[in-house]
Amino acid sequence: MVVAQESVEWQEALANTNRDITRNPRPNRKGKGYSKIKSIMALGLIVGITGAIGAETVHLTVVKGAQVRSLEKEIADIKTRNELLQMEVDKLRSVSRIESVALSMGMEKPTGKVYMAGVVPSAKNKMGASSTQVAAQTSEDKPSTIQKFSQKFTSFFASTQR
Repeated sequence: MVVAQESVEWQEALANTNRDITRNPRPNRKGKGYSKIKSIMALGLIVGITGAIGAETVHLTVVKGAQVRSLEKEIADIKTRNELLQMEVDKLRSVSRIESVALSMGMEKPTGKVYMAGVVPSAKNKMGASSTQVAAQTSEDKPSTIQKFSQKFTSFFASTQR
């Protein structure tokens, strides 16, 4: 079998083609390198911001934790001091201490039965009338039912306030 050979005709010489290849071997490489730098810069920025936020969070946690611990210690100290003061108040209010202080001041402990005077409501003074005149008028007049009720009512509330 006989095959015919093809002849290739070139419009340009091979020497010119080699020169074009050496001049611009990869024209798109500059853009790819720039996008790599951009990606690395963006990644570095994200890592930096995340690291700064993390460091600030740790710092705030440590600072706030120390403040909480100091406040808890201060609260415990105040509670302890409050309990001591309450014990001192109870000691000062005790009947035996009051009796001993009264005896040291020269007072005597009462013996036998002790009678206390009740609260008697005083008559209201009218304008221009002296207290002796008012007392004379109230002793002469018989108290009405409303006055009796009023006296009982006020004596009841006076006894509850002692």
